[in-house]
Amino acid sequence: MSRMLFPQEQLGGAIVLLTGALGFLGSVCLEQLLRLTEVERVFLLVRGKKHLSAAQRVEKLLCDPLFHMLHSDAATGRRNVFNRIQVVEGDLALPQLGLSGADAQKLKNEVEIVIHCAANLELDIEIQKTLQINYCGTKQLMLLAQDMLQLHAFMFTSTYYVNHFLSRNKPVAEVVHDLPLRLPGDSRTLTHSQLVEALLAMPPSEANVQAMELMANLNFTSTYAFGKHLTEQLLNDPSSLQQGVSKVIIRPSLIAGLQGDPYPGYIVGLAGAAGFPMGYSLGFYHSINGVAFASDYILDLIPCDVVAALVITAAAAAVAETGPNASSSAKVYHAASAHSHPLMMSYSFSKMSEFWQANPPPLRLPFTTYVTYTDKRSPTLWGLQADKWITSAKVWLVTKYMAWAGKEREARALVYGFKAFCVQNSFRYNRSIVSRVDNAIELRDSIKCDEASLWPCVWDKSIGNWDTYGVTNLAGIRNLLFRIRGDCVSQVPSHFKLQQGLSDPSLVQEWANSSSSSSSNGDDGFDTVDSSSVTSFCSAVAK
Repeated sequence: MSRMLFPQEQLGGAIVLLTGALGFLGSVCLEQLLRLTEVERVFLLVRGKKHLSAAQRVEKLLCDPLFHMLHSDAATGRRNVFNRIQVVEGDLALPQLGLSGADAQKLKNEVEIVIHCAANLELDIEIQKTLQINYCGTKQLMLLAQDMLQLHAFMFTSTYYVNHFLSRNKPVAEVVHDLPLRLPGDSRTLTHSQLVEALLAMPPSEANVQAMELMANLNFTSTYAFGKHLTEQLLNDPSSLQQGVSKVIIRPSLIAGLQGDPYPGYIVGLAGAAGFPMGYSLGFYHSINGVAFASDYILDLIPCDVVAALVITAAAAAVAETGPNASSSAKVYHAASAHSHPLMMSYSFSKMSEFWQANPPPLRLPFTTYVTYTDKRSPTLWGLQADKWITSAKVWLVTKYMAWAGKEREARALVYGFKAFCVQNSFRYNRSIVSRVDNAIELRDSIKCDEASLWPCVWDKSIGNWDTYGVTNLAGIRNLLFRIRGDCVSQVPSHFKLQQGLSDPSLVQEWANSSSSSSSNGDDGFDTVDSSSVTSFCSAVAK
């Protein structure tokens, strides 16, 4: 990359379509776009759910503490960026994304950058379900993008799990892997689209059997990873988008809590990187024999704000490289730490032990011992099974007691958490890899000096250390899991500081009215933020 990057200026006035804004990474990308750039507009593709419309779900999101710095700016009159948001109701699972004709046409006329973060993240979901959302949904979005008159860049969020078929603890380059796709018993090599079409045409049970055998032959660990691999092939196809549009693939590792602004330690959901500390704190590891990972396993965590910074910076670079000379292939960036700032699982366990012993959770299984690695070890199948059986018995006893005490909801949550933990703490995931971040480093080094601190797109020692960040991340998980609002006890300083969501109805009214004055809810078919519904929601939060 020969040119200097200045993302704030290069994204100034840009019109962005963002999917997955209600998810962890998507919401952080939205916050950074609003706080750190001068984008003209961000369209949010969101589906309605249950009794809430797409606009109401976005209103709820914008009350989250993640946006507290933007709330403060709007309340004091310094800067109101909420009027840049426009919500369009759509669904990746529907033909043409479920868009109305007017909505689709407006996106085709205006959008310059697509940032696609939406996905089904379930690791072991049925193959047809993961393909319908992650492959077919992306294909529908790309078909829309093919008609976007102003499009410069298409950003796709994949996963580092697509690399897990490779050798353990070996460096992995930032390339799209081209693998032979053959259904069991068939010698023909299929394209990604032919394979997906064949799997979707089968009865679900047959498709699962065929996919599992193919995945075993290719050494894939989950339907989620395999579906993402096929979607990367889709995007990397030279004819997937119009000539001159830059295509980018971001592969995050295990996304953890924020390391910096606007909310160090902020995390949502207990899947992914939060699953291990959650299970550890509750005592799901009965002994070290129940740990599915060898002592040389590299725990590839990455702070979510680092991933979002990489997404946005890569978007700026993609816009700069668009045009007749833009590559027809996708550029790949790893958002990972194993190469730039490795963290051993054994070290992580010792730090978790220190943290949870100093900050005992209000709920944990009987006879919990916070286990650590004492020497080199490799997991055994019998050890995992024995430990799982003992922990299952503990969970059963505790949930029976909780149900008897009228805590059915908490009991169900505990059972769900244990099941999710068992999926992650699996023998097949003892496959740490070293995802190289050469492209991300090159990108970081090309950012103009006065903007470099705003875009920490590589996690290394110059950004932070695992001791301080580890405590910050665990403090955020502690607050999320147990709603503990006080400071945590630690010998290492934590950057976590509890932030409040939007609870002042007058503030909501202020920016909502400002939004209405600059955009309409009429002919363009898009929903703006409705002040009355947000006010009632925030009043409930305040109570």
